Amino acid sequence: MRTAFDIVFLLLPNFSMIALYSALEPLRVANRFAGELFSWRFASVDGNAVVASNGIPVSVSQALPSIGRPNLLVACASYDHQKAITPGLRAALRKLDVAGVWLGGLDTGPIVLADAGVLDGRRATCHWETLSAMREDHPRIVVTDALYEIDGSRLTCSGGTAPLDMMLAWIASLHGSSLATRVADTLVHARHGEAPAGTRIPARTRYGVDDAAILAAISAMENHLEDLLRLEDLADTAGVSSRQLERRFKRLMGMSPMRFYLSLRLERAAHLLAYSRLSVRDAGLACGFSSIAQFSRAYKAMYGLSPSHHRKKVATDSDRI
Repeated sequence: MRTAFDIVFLLLPNFSMIALYSALEPLRVANRFAGELFSWRFASVDGNAVVASNGIPVSVSQALPSIGRPNLLVACASYDHQKAITPGLRAALRKLDVAGVWLGGLDTGPIVLADAGVLDGRRATCHWETLSAMREDHPRIVVTDALYEIDGSRLTCSGGTAPLDMMLAWIASLHGSSLATRVADTLVHARHGEAPAGTRIPARTRYGVDDAAILAAISAMENHLEDLLRLEDLADTAGVSSRQLERRFKRLMGMSPMRFYLSLRLERAAHLLAYSRLSVRDAGLACGFSSIAQFSRAYKAMYGLSPSHHRKKVATDSDRI
């Protein structure tokens, strides 16, 4: 008799409900078509119900110390994942790793795994807001901006509905593409079968522009947030003159290319301050600012607070969730 693949979803406070059920539903539908391929249970660190980021409490059947040895444990997190990372949780994840348990993470769950040291040397991804922080804090991990990554016994994805894509790919690897396609069809999921996309919606959709020169310049900016490019470099990449690029940005984006570039750098700085362990100085350097004074002036002009005060505000607001 076939034994179902035993999966534990470890729910951490403020986990993403949509990510959890996007991972769960493909398993349910696969069982419907092919028998009991998978079984699953919910656990929390202490065995108590866990409140998701949408305020809905979810019951669990076990506490982490009593889950035994499942085939796969998936860390489910979202906002406030830093507070869930304790020495006890790190030790438990490392113990499961040594025991040969497969490990996965949804949304910011991969950062929880990274902090336990069980993703070192692997390809991994996470929610786009925390990608920069993961790269800075965990240099031993090959952090990508893919929608999901399956690297041997490690499954990580960027959150939202990305777990659906990841589970479909995983089901295909275990039980064949025909079953995965049937599951995707049942779930009315047309994206199945494509190569993993990026963690963010493409710039074309995000900014509502279809100008090839602007899109090329934005791509170059996003790839050079620390080692800054000059306007002339951006124009060369876009295949237009500097003057043409200036005109197009002002007409379609409402600002100059360099002003837009600055906003991207400050957005990344805000994510680093919120999610990484970098000092304010190092966060500024990672976003192309040569001094704290320069960084603070630009940051305050955009966000109304200095970098250090903004970091404290984020932490205080998190405490109130």
